[in-house]
Parts: sequence; structure tokens; C-alpha cells
Amino acid sequence: MRIEEARSYVVEKLKYALNPRSIAVVGASRYPAKVGNKVVYELQKWGYKGTIYPVNPRAETVLGLKAYHTLRDIEGEVDLVFVAVPAHLVFSIVRDAVHIKAKVLVVATSAFKEIGRGDLQNEITSYCRKHELPLIGPNLVGLGSPYEHFNCGFIPYLPVPGPVAMISQSGANLLAALGTSQEDHLGMSFFVGLGNKADVDFSEFVEYAEKDPHTKCLAIYIEGLDSPEAFVKACRKASKPIVVIKVGGSAIGAKAAFAHTASENPEADTYYDDIIKEAGAIRAGTWQEFLDVSLALGLEPPLRGDNVVLITNGGGAGLLSCDHFERLGMPLSELKDISPLLAQKIRAYMPMFGSPLNPVDISGTASVIQYRGAFQQALRDPKVDGLLGAICPTAVTDVLGVARAAAEVRAATKGLNKPFLMICQGGAECREAIRYLRDHGIAAYPTAEQAVNAMVALRKASSD
Repeated sequence: MRIEEARSYVVEKLKYALNPRSIAVVGASRYPAKVGNKVVYELQKWGYKGTIYPVNPRAETVLGLKAYHTLRDIEGEVDLVFVAVPAHLVFSIVRDAVHIKAKVLVVATSAFKEIGRGDLQNEITSYCRKHELPLIGPNLVGLGSPYEHFNCGFIPYLPVPGPVAMISQSGANLLAALGTSQEDHLGMSFFVGLGNKADVDFSEFVEYAEKDPHTKCLAIYIEGLDSPEAFVKACRKASKPIVVIKVGGSAIGAKAAFAHTASENPEADTYYDDIIKEAGAIRAGTWQEFLDVSLALGLEPPLRGDNVVLITNGGGAGLLSCDHFERLGMPLSELKDISPLLAQKIRAYMPMFGSPLNPVDISGTASVIQYRGAFQQALRDPKVDGLLGAICPTAVTDVLGVARAAAEVRAATKGLNKPFLMICQGGAECREAIRYLRDHGIAAYPTAEQAVNAMVALRKASSD
């Protein structure tokens, strides 16, 4: 349902959605194959420190915890009520949640507006709004935070801790992002599935994220935007960068979006371009770009000018990068045009057959010491706005050693407030280096195009 702007009572209560002191799981089953069982199991598995109240009218215990027949039987205070029961039972649970003065309601249950039961969904939403009980969902996979060891939903793992808040209408894509986080160390501050987004809106999570100390960037997956004014207002107030991927622009995609999360897309896709631009957010065109740009904006400062230096031990990565920078309207300049003395300084860290143009090719024999010296010279030059390092494994290349050197240089020059990104093209050693670099605050990527997309987004972020 539509809102004109983010509601203060919702924003205030969202802290109970992501860091609750207590959770009641309604539909907590004794059977491992059931969603309600998995919710309790994952809370326990990932180390949630609060109190868990399983609610099941036919059980005395669930996973070793005392079970309650109804919400009203719970003696203690309940911050969050998580609902995993059939749709026809949800409204009675909502009334009980209001009765016990729960702070937030999360409804995982499907079979509402997305199958034509919009009246029931709206009736529940109106009741929640009347009683100022924020409703997240329905039809969602869950939410959580690695910093709070909080995994609430039928979600198999938490992401690694990091700077990106992931807000998604799609449960499947949210799960994909969480898997990427685990495997490739795309760090997240918190994540939430909004599903049908009946009540709590994107705008309210944007305002919540502004106050969250772990969040440095918001990544928002949108299927339908039914409160565009509220979204624009919240984004324009935000000091943290926002990356958006909006789907459902194709004719068949619009139908699929409605069947998936009851999202309506009556406007042309260019309308959403304008809305996202007005909001001051960056729109990603593909899922990979969405993840890559979010990571960069979470880890790196904005790129304040166009003078980017590229240092590589392989000409191929440099050429791919040059071409992609030009395709995106931000061509590289030669080193002599950026800073006349820089080429001479970097020459001390390359063999005679190296190339001090831009890209700076310090050759396939480059050592850790040569990489470190070249990185330092480039970042410390006042005319350089940002640095892109690239490495491909040769028989003499210490890939992880170069990654460690990059992290050391980054730590020593962090006060310069310049972005420093890395390309690591190769096999297992490069994947390990990427994870190491991301863990040490450097946005690193397996291809030149991904890194260039990220650097260009950092330039856009500085001009918005």
C-alpha cells in the first residue's frame, strides 16, 4: 500500500527487525522439512543471543525450546513476530501480535496479492497501520545481520560482515547475493527480503540504514515501486550511496513481477530511469554490475576526478580496461598528461622494457616490491584521483604477496581518500587474493570490465 513519505514510527521500530531482543516464531514446527522448524534452527545455528519463543498449538517443545500454543501465552516481551502459517490464519496472528504489543511483524507466508488476494493483504495492512505495527512482507524469505549473528528466515547462511545493506523484493536473488557473500566475500551489514512490500517500504529501510553504523552503501532490488515520492525523498536525504536494480521492464517481465511479488509496473522503463536519477541513486543494468558497484561504493571513497592510473603486469588487462573506460565515456589519460614526473618515479619500479604510459605495464616479471613501489608513487601523487591495479599470475608472480602489498599501501594512504581497486585475473590464487583484498577494504574483481564499471560508478557517486 502506498505511503507519501517514510513514517517515523516504522523507521524507529526497524531496529527490532534486525536486532530484536526476543522473537516469537509462529508456525514453529517439530519437523525439519517445515519452514517454521528451519527458522528456529537457523536462529540457533548462527548464534542468535536473544530469546526464542516457538509458537505451535500442538507442541510442548521445538528444538529443545519450550513451545507456546498462542502468542498470548508468552509471558515475556516480544520484539519480533515471525509468521510462517497458511494465509487464512495470518490475520488472527496479526491481532494477537497487536494484543501482546509486539514491535515488528514479519510475514513469510505467500498466497496474498500475488495470487489475486489483494483485499485480504490490504485488510491486514490497514489493521497493522492503524495499530502502528510495522509489517514486513508478506511472501518473503527472511532478514538478518551478520553483526548480530541474526539469521531469521528459511535462509541457509549469513553473509560475511561488511558495508553493504541488501534490500530485495526477490528472495531468490537475495539468497544468491548471500551465497556470493559467503564465497567471494561481498560483505553485508544487514539484509532483508520485502516480498510483496504490503506495508514497510523501501524508503523506510533507506532511512533506517542511514542510522546503521555498519552500513556504508545500500543495494536495492526493486520489482515494483508503488511509493515513488517516498523513495525519492528518503534517498535524497541519505548521505550514503545507493545502488538500484529495477526489473520487470519488459512486457513479459512485468507479468512475471506481478505473479512473483504482486508488483505493478504500469509505467515505461524510462520512467524508473528518471525516478532513480531524481533520487540520486545509481542504476545498475545487470545483476553482476549491481553487486560489483555496491561493493565498490561500500568500500571505497568517491572518485573526485577523472585522473585514474592503471598499473598492471599484463598488457591484456590494461587494454581491456582502456577500451571499457572509453566505452563508458571516461577515457584514460596518458601518465605524462596527468602528472609529468610520475612516469619517471614509477620507472624505478619496472624493467627497461616496461611501459610507463597509462596503463603502466610493469611487466610479467614484476615482484611484490615493484608493485608496492608503483602503487605508492601513484597514490601519493596529488594529480592522481584514483588507482586501478591489475595482476595476472605468471610463473614468477606472487599473487597473494601483491595483494598483501596492496593492502599495506591502502592502509598507509587511506587518509588521501582516493579509491584503489584491483583486478585479479586468473584461477584459485586470484580468487584467494580477491577475498583477501575485500577483507582488507579494497574492492577487487576477477575481470577488467567489472573493475572499470565500479570505478566509473565511483565517479558518478562524487558528482551526484
